[in-house]
Amino acid sequence: MKNLISENFEQPAELERLYRQEPEKFSKAFSEVFKENQNLTILKVWHERLDFDLSKNETMEADTRWKDLMIVIVISLLAGTIARFLFPSIEKELINPANIVFSGFPLLSFYFFLKNRPSKKLILALSLSYLAALIYLNFLPLKNSDSILLANLHLPFFLWSLVGISFMGDYRLQPEKVLEYLKYNGELLISVGLLHICGVFLTVLTIGLFRVIQVNIADFYIHNIAIYGVAASPFVGTYLAKTRGIAKNIAPYLAKVFSPLVLITLGVYLATIIVTQKNPYTDREFLLIFNLMLILVLAITIFSVAGREAGSKIAFNDRILFALLTVAIVIDCVALSAILFRLTSYGITPNRLAVLGMNLIVFVHLVRITVNYFRFLLGKVNVEMIEAAITRYLPIYSLWALIVTIFFPIIFAFK
Repeated sequence: MKNLISENFEQPAELERLYRQEPEKFSKAFSEVFKENQNLTILKVWHERLDFDLSKNETMEADTRWKDLMIVIVISLLAGTIARFLFPSIEKELINPANIVFSGFPLLSFYFFLKNRPSKKLILALSLSYLAALIYLNFLPLKNSDSILLANLHLPFFLWSLVGISFMGDYRLQPEKVLEYLKYNGELLISVGLLHICGVFLTVLTIGLFRVIQVNIADFYIHNIAIYGVAASPFVGTYLAKTRGIAKNIAPYLAKVFSPLVLITLGVYLATIIVTQKNPYTDREFLLIFNLMLILVLAITIFSVAGREAGSKIAFNDRILFALLTVAIVIDCVALSAILFRLTSYGITPNRLAVLGMNLIVFVHLVRITVNYFRFLLGKVNVEMIEAAITRYLPIYSLWALIVTIFFPIIFAFK
């Protein structure tokens, strides 16, 4: 057996056949062969295969999971403490309510720093970005004007892009890493949603139990316990989604289920508008519904593409997605024309300009994705081109969020 192994160093299939014929004899002879030829890669692989310490590996994995859990617990408690500290000032209108996002996004980045070990320059750059955003936010006047509200709404999206860089461990946009981050967001939403459902049930049950014995703990529970649960949910959701695999691959499957339903809904909705002769140009609710639908279509497309394997063939759902994207472009054209009508008829306001900019960005993104999907259906490009059309355009959203956050309050004199 020793001679047979030595004669077949470059024949992996033959080595496998020898092992399967006489496993015990092969293992005993192999140890002697390996001592004499420890530099050969193929023998190193076989050595790990034959002598792999499963119990040791399981112990190491358990230690890693325990460390991850402890990190999540510590960060969750820190996030809850920050939120608990900020809420009284927010309720008294002493600080900008958007400060609450800094109890989550920077700590999520910190968690991914610990996991990915990025360069010190990247850590410093992201830390300074968070600090600059925090300082700028608190320099804004405390008033309920449109430009300030828009800044508060767009700031979280910019911080979300900083979390994405932390997640990827690199500022360069590699499509596979960007798609992984987008997929993580879908899994996180599902995990956090399940956690919140359980949390609400527990809160109602706990308050109800104490109410039965005539003890009202509602205010105390919400301000001192529930707030920690809400603040901890993104970190616990991340742990469940990435470490335990809960919600893994659910988002792509949900996208596949909902894509035909949303297509039918949009088709019926557009037909209803035509039949009833509703005028979307003067009704703000129509614009809101249109924009929500556009976001939903983008989400479905992203999660459907993220769930595909490299080199996968054309499926029926791809044709559904193409039709859905085409209808979404029609909807966006209607929305754009309605926004332009309102701008020319009623004047420029921060809200109208922000919605116009976002719809233009979404329109270009949808067209890019649809064109590549059409070429994919014709067999001219592979699915990686669709991934690139989705991922390489995402910084435009972050840039627009930054523009609205910083420049809109200044341009419109904080009105």
